[in-house]
Parts: sequence; C-alpha cells; structure tokens
Amino acid sequence: MKKKTLSKVVAGALVGIMSMSMLAGCGDSKSSSTAASAGSSSAASGSTAASSSSSAASSSAGSKTESSGDVTIAMLPKFKGENYFDACKGGAQEAADELGITLLYDGPSQDQATNQKQVDILEGWIAQGVDAIVVSPNDPTAIAPTLKKAQDAGIKVVSFDADAQEDARDLFINQITADAAGKGLLDAAAQDLKAKGYGPDKKANIALVSGSGTDANQTAWENAIYDLLETDDYNFMVIKNKDTDVYYPGTDETKVNSEVATLMGRVGEGEDQIQGVIALSSMTTPALGAQYQQAASKPDASKVTLTGLATPNALKTYIKDESNPLNTGVLWNCADLGYLAIQGAYQLVTGDITSDSTSINAGRLGEKVIEDKQCVLGDALVFDATNVDEFNY
Repeated sequence: MKKKTLSKVVAGALVGIMSMSMLAGCGDSKSSSTAASAGSSSAASGSTAASSSSSAASSSAGSKTESSGDVTIAMLPKFKGENYFDACKGGAQEAADELGITLLYDGPSQDQATNQKQVDILEGWIAQGVDAIVVSPNDPTAIAPTLKKAQDAGIKVVSFDADAQEDARDLFINQITADAAGKGLLDAAAQDLKAKGYGPDKKANIALVSGSGTDANQTAWENAIYDLLETDDYNFMVIKNKDTDVYYPGTDETKVNSEVATLMGRVGEGEDQIQGVIALSSMTTPALGAQYQQAASKPDASKVTLTGLATPNALKTYIKDESNPLNTGVLWNCADLGYLAIQGAYQLVTGDITSDSTSINAGRLGEKVIEDKQCVLGDALVFDATNVDEFNY
C-alpha cells in the first residue's frame, strides 16, 4: 500500500486574513505538497507554545496561577479534560504570564457539560469580582442572562471558540469564519472522494456528525456546508436526509461513541450507504477513527473517507494507520486561540481596546482586525501523516 502523504491548500476567508488547507490526492495515495506558508509556520510555533504551556495547564481547575498581577481573568471552556481546550488553556497561560496577570481556569467535566454547570461557575466568579471572563458557551442563549449579570457588575466578557449572544459579550474571538471552516472541511472530503472515483458522474452520499446542536459555531459551519453543497464544486456530494444523516450526539463520550458506531454501520459503497463522513467537533472526529478501527465489519477504506475538526494529537493514531480512511484533520492553532482570547480580555480591562475598536495589537500574533465586535484568529490547518508529528496539542 502506498504511504500516506500530505496535501494542504489554503481557502480564502474574512477580510483576506484567512487561509484554508485542502487535500489533494490521486488513486490510492495521498499526494504531498509544501507546507502552508504563514499559517503552518505559525501553527508549528504555536504547537511548541502549547507544549511549553502544558505544565501550567496541569494546575488544578479554578486555582490561581502564579502570576501576581492586579488583573484577574477567568476562563471557562465548554468542558475540561479534553486536549482541544487543554491546548487553548496553554496559550491562555502563555498570555497571562507575558502580561503578569492572574488566570483562573475551570469548567464542567465532559460527562456533566451542562448549561447549569457553566452558570454555577460563572456565578462564583461574579461573586469573586474577577476583571474579565473568557467563555466558550455550550448554549449561548442559556447562559446569556448570567453573562449580562457579569457585564452589569463591570466584568468584561469575551467569548471564544463558540460565540455568546452578541448583547451578552464585549468581544468574540473567533477561530475561523464559518465559510472558511465549511469550505475547508468540504475540500478535504471532496479531494479524497474524487481520488476514490466519485464526482459528477458518481455521486457520494455524506453524513455530518456535529455536537450538541446548540453550539453557535458548529451550527454556522453546518449551514455553510449546506450552502456550499449547492455549488458546482461540491454538488456531487449529497446529504440525502438531514433528519437521518446529520447526527447530534452531544458531549457525553459514551453517547458519542455509540452514535458514531451506529453511523459506521451505514458507511460503505452503494446508493443506500454513506461514502463520506465529516465531523464538526473535537470529540466526534476522533470517534470516527476509533469506531472504524473497532468495527467488526469494516467498510472498504478505498471507497470511503472520514475527516473532521480535531487536534493533531487526537487523530495521530488514525492518520498514521494506512488502513484507516480517516487520513486528515482540520483545525486551527488552539494555543493561539487561547492566547488571543486573553489578550483581548486584558486589553478590554485596561481600556487599550473597546467594543468599538477596529484592531488589536495581540502580542506575538501581531495586529488583528476587529469587525462588528469580532476578531478572527486567522489561518486554519489541514494535517495528515506527513506533518501530524510536528504538533504537540
């Protein structure tokens, strides 16, 4: 069997600052291309930052860091104990150390990632009187009243990874635009499916595996995919029935694996089967690779493709397994996302920026554009067997 190789292509995004990697492949091999310029080099350096920050990330949840600054920023992920948010925390800690501030970090466990758990943590921080809250909401509507309560108490609110209600936050640090995310995921799937014989004369049925169904970013990415599937570049890929071919397993690991295992039983060649699966969360994408490995009757890897959003470490085992059709992952630099979120929160506290600002000088990330109270991180990355070992998050 031919060895897996890399392909990256960069797709455009908001205000010209995004680039998106894209698969290229031919036959049974996955072809190689040069590394994406700024995006990949930034991601590589960011992965080092995430690695160097891992010791800080191991501090107990909710405890203060060793910073002695007068500013305290509290960071709330969707849930703890998952390498995506651990990497975000590493970048956040890096920024906190640079700025000399105190960083608090806490969140629900994966099996208890409820809106109420997030609200309980937020209420504690409001009572404590932190200066800013950085949050990735599980449900933007459910926690909006609590975030508004924080704002009324003079606390700056920054959403990251997933947006809050616009009137319940001062700034959104967005990792990637919805169009760029949707295009990157479809490009990855389309290139592999075309290499395996699908195209205008041979349609491919695809399924999506999202998360909770209430995550604002995942919903936006999903809608972008629906729109793009109507265009000439992607209309050979078909979601036959959104009720049966779009999955929302949530964040409970047991349920995620169960639903993905059920889906895997539908994957294979044939008009009534699924030829491509795209996952939209950092939990569901690794589950694709794992459930393919564990399937008693595996679909032919030369006839199907699996891809999605997840960290390199979470997908490394599957990507390097030449018999597994999960041969790529799509993401952004998680450490940089956490770093930018803390920079934004800190500068809101100090008054260096306001909600009406049009740019931010974000430390080692340089100047970033702010538009409509939203700052986009920048580049996205497609990784495969040729470069997955370069990243340590």
